[in-house]
Amino acid sequence: MDEAIARYPAGHRRSAAMPLLHLWQEHFGFISDESALWIAAKLGLQSINILELVTFYPMFRQKPAGKTHIRVCRTLSCAMAGGYQLMENLCAAIGIDRRGHGDGMHNPISVSADGNYSIEFVECLASCGTAPVCMLGEQLRENVELKSIADLLRNQTSNNASPARTKRQTPPHPLEHRLVFKNIGRDDWSTDIDCYLRDGGYEELKQALTMSRSEIVDKVKNSGLRGRGGAGFSCGLKWSFIKPDEKRPVYLICNADESEPGTFTRPTFT
Repeated sequence: MDEAIARYPAGHRRSAAMPLLHLWQEHFGFISDESALWIAAKLGLQSINILELVTFYPMFRQKPAGKTHIRVCRTLSCAMAGGYQLMENLCAAIGIDRRGHGDGMHNPISVSADGNYSIEFVECLASCGTAPVCMLGEQLRENVELKSIADLLRNQTSNNASPARTKRQTPPHPLEHRLVFKNIGRDDWSTDIDCYLRDGGYEELKQALTMSRSEIVDKVKNSGLRGRGGAGFSCGLKWSFIKPDEKRPVYLICNADESEPGTFTRPTFT
């Protein structure tokens, strides 16, 4: 741990908090309140500075787990795609009864009688576009088939998706009109740059490079593009607030932790 701390300048030792937490959990299996206090003292921090990390990030746990620990995402995008059913199916497959834990905010770790498996709900595994997702140990499993839990557990040593699963795409909702994602699922569609260029990629950028700042702002205003947060504020109007001759520093803030429908597909920019 001293070696990990030494990698950071003396005035920024708190940046070592996450590495220390990972090291501790790898060695002891979980992070107790006493260990959080020890790490805080080691870094010259308040205990809350460490406890807030432990309780926020789903990769950390505060109780002992089974030999294979399973995290099931229950954030809204995963819940809509079957996350709660996924939890029920997994519990049935590994012999865990979670009926006494309820559906409240606190979802403790449940361990199987033989100690081979443990499971918990977590708030987000940062893969909302491939819901439902779960983690088996340190392996992220995306687009989980709710009826294939036995295969999921049997193949837990590999995180490589099969060709069939690689091609699986989430179909559009009947009321959904795809724009940014309109090419996803096409038979001839791929993620390489040549495919993007063949489909007209960067053509709008070429046009923008010939336009003035005010013309670009007006075009975005007229498009009706709005922020994807709760306010739905006009993007073009927001851009117009930055004066062309602004002398003060201008900051771009990216909120990358939105996980409700309509915002999980990309960050919200302010």
